[in-house]
Amino acid sequence: MTDRHPDQETMDMLAELAGGAALLYGRDGAVLGRAGLSGRLPPVGELYDLLAGDAVKAVTAEDGVTTVVLRLGENLLLLDNRRQLENKLAFRRIIEESLPYIAQVAGGDAVLFDARGIRVKAVHPDGSPNPGALGILTHLCRQVMSEQRPSMGPSVMTPGATAVRVPLTAEYGLAFNNQHASKQRQRLLDNVSHYRYARYQFEDIVGQSPAIVKAKNLARDAAASQSTVLIAGETGTGKELFAQAIHNLSSRAARPFVAINCGAIPADLVESTLFGYADGAFTGARKAGQVGAFAQADGGTLFLDEISEMPYHLQVKLLRVLQEREVTRVGDAKATPVDVRVIASTNKSLLDLIRAGTFRPDLYFRLNVIAILIPPLRERLEDVLALTDHFMKKYSAMMGKRVQEITPEAMRALCAYTWPGNVRELQNSLEYAFNIVAAGSRSIAPEHLPPAVTAGAGQDGAGLSLYDEHMNRAERELIQQALELCGHNKAEAARRLGINRTTLWRIVNRHGLDTLD
Repeated sequence: MTDRHPDQETMDMLAELAGGAALLYGRDGAVLGRAGLSGRLPPVGELYDLLAGDAVKAVTAEDGVTTVVLRLGENLLLLDNRRQLENKLAFRRIIEESLPYIAQVAGGDAVLFDARGIRVKAVHPDGSPNPGALGILTHLCRQVMSEQRPSMGPSVMTPGATAVRVPLTAEYGLAFNNQHASKQRQRLLDNVSHYRYARYQFEDIVGQSPAIVKAKNLARDAAASQSTVLIAGETGTGKELFAQAIHNLSSRAARPFVAINCGAIPADLVESTLFGYADGAFTGARKAGQVGAFAQADGGTLFLDEISEMPYHLQVKLLRVLQEREVTRVGDAKATPVDVRVIASTNKSLLDLIRAGTFRPDLYFRLNVIAILIPPLRERLEDVLALTDHFMKKYSAMMGKRVQEITPEAMRALCAYTWPGNVRELQNSLEYAFNIVAAGSRSIAPEHLPPAVTAGAGQDGAGLSLYDEHMNRAERELIQQALELCGHNKAEAARRLGINRTTLWRIVNRHGLDTLD
């Protein structure tokens, strides 16, 4: 190239190989050949200074374009990768814009993750942005990037769901799952199971706080009665758990337990769902008609969840069924006797709805024979410890992870949080932690908890003091038990506890235990 100018075909080939532009300068600054380059040309003097005796130099600009400068005799050859970079950025943009569509079609979350397996972009199953998922490291994604091989397997976020993880480039990959579709399928299965039996007993209601003990005692008394029960409590407090426990302790335990969520059924289907319909009652009706929830629960218990969502015009019909103990199917003139014990629940104040004109006062008084109020978790924070232990055992067995403890810092965060989603939110938070924690880890730490839970840690003094009080009491009881088992032999007690004698002495002195020999 020092003797003659290269032809355009040669320059085009060089630009193609570089993935960008090619430019050849002569010593006098004249352009001897160019391809794939437009705009201002770099000064030739600066390029010679850049080489400073070297034969080749590579420089990466702020926009990510890498330029290589080579000395070819008296000439300088410049090659860059601008077109390759533009193509990569365009491909990345297309993938990011496709995430919402991938999520909606797959029926789950969709994320982009970097070479380390950390999520850098995420969307919900409906395609909306999911900022809460950003910055989370997923070990399976990191493995996919390390091996540069796609994988498909169980989702770490939702048991029963399937996740696909694909390394798109060396820098990032794509993952999506079908958790939303999986949850919908599970909800259908759960709804079907409601028509067969109630699985929860009073022993499944975890907690010994005065508030929850009072609610459980009242519910046990209600189990011995045939009267209608109204269970009030915020979302996630366990209203259906109470309803099932009442049924299973009652004389109707061997009969059906039917659960209907009045807020989940379209308004135009509530009547036929509850009361059934006769042949020809409406277009598309089954030829032989269909029995409703009241008939299905005959002899047993009907649980009407979210009774506050029942359409106003159907409330009078429900009232009539409760009073007359007989039900008339849609499109039928004949009433059929039913023997059903009704338990209703609400997460709204029915008295407020009565004042607003959306709930009938006569139905309220008919339902509110035995009223049970389930306290929110923030009013019984002393139960957080027992609930945490319960859910850790559950998910340890379910997910096959040998996580046996939660660090004091993580426990403080749980006790300091106000739990607007109540027990269900605590359960979901620990399920989240078990999905995030590494397979070989034995402890749940603050970094494994949802950001919303740890954000307020350390700001609520009452939660911290509650935790510290409990842990101090548990530590004292543990030391006392160890000493008694070992006949107050300090060396043996320390060995059984897995601590050294100095640490044991310090704990004993702190608690004022003078039982060591």
